[in-house]
Amino acid sequence: MYWKNGKLVPQQYLDDADPTLVPMVYEVFRVFRHKPLFLDEHMDRMYRSIALMEFDEPFTRTQMEAHLNELLDTEPDRIGNIKIRLSWWPEPILEIGYIPHRYPTISEQTEGVVVTTFHAVRNTPNIKLWNAALRARTNQELRDKQVYEVLLVNEDGNITEGGRTNHFYVKDSVLYTAPVVSVLPGVTRLKAIDLAEKLSIPLVEKYLHESEVGSVDEMFTTGTSAGICPIASVNGIRLPEQKPVTMRLKEAYDQLVEQILGPNNYGW
Repeated sequence: MYWKNGKLVPQQYLDDADPTLVPMVYEVFRVFRHKPLFLDEHMDRMYRSIALMEFDEPFTRTQMEAHLNELLDTEPDRIGNIKIRLSWWPEPILEIGYIPHRYPTISEQTEGVVVTTFHAVRNTPNIKLWNAALRARTNQELRDKQVYEVLLVNEDGNITEGGRTNHFYVKDSVLYTAPVVSVLPGVTRLKAIDLAEKLSIPLVEKYLHESEVGSVDEMFTTGTSAGICPIASVNGIRLPEQKPVTMRLKEAYDQLVEQILGPNNYGW
């Protein structure tokens, strides 16, 4: 099922976005048996995106959450990712539905995922705005390279963010991440930053140049599907197997998720 402008549509997944319905803001979050993960934070960011676009709000937050609950009530035991997307032209359209997802495997969560770099930038990185052309290009790169994620590289050669994720790296026990002005402030990214502070892990906002990947001690990616997940290699460059900072943060994040959703048997 998915919800579209007042009615439930009997379909397993939300259709691909109509490329003519632009601009379109959206959010994606995990759901486990009627429990959305970090829903407040995702809704905060959605309305922040709307404000930054300087558009009106055709649906209130209360209305959106009520429609979400209508959808959740139809399949109370379902596990997966839900997307909320809102477009304005030619008229306001609100759609809420499950989308296909790819969670890291158990081995990827311990050993790390394989990623590659991709030269592209988002023009409005602080707004979660649908970019069909960029998504098509990054999806093709994922298929061609058979990797979990692509890391976007700007015109200066600096890694900014992932196609669907944010990234962090570690050098000499110091945690680094790209400056927030150049990335989407991911919900999981913010959770990782909060946890680093609680664990007294020093954090610096600083770019990693693509040419310096081989010099880092650890790297990990953060996102709705990824959670906090170590990176094993970038562009074929293997990173050190020991990931003490990453695994401390991952353990703390997994515990945080369990506090919200209950014992970890969610299928990810």
